[in-house]
Amino acid sequence: MPNKLPLKPRAKTIRANDSIEPVDWLALWAISLGVCAIVLAATALYVAFDHIGATFILIGTASLIAIILKASAHGYL
Repeated sequence: MPNKLPLKPRAKTIRANDSIEPVDWLALWAISLGVCAIVLAATALYVAFDHIGATFILIGTASLIAIILKASAHGYL
């Protein structure tokens, strides 16, 4: 004799639009690039004792991040 399954659903349904927010990949890229620049500048500073090189690394990375985020805010990317 077969058993009859209940008519109610066993699990709640989740709408994709309500539960998952999109990831801001550009901000994640900017954070990771900043962390890499800090590590590279610290290496240049403490291994080679190069204060000017570490400064150029940090300034160059900060300006690159600023240019990319500004272009993204204006809709160029």
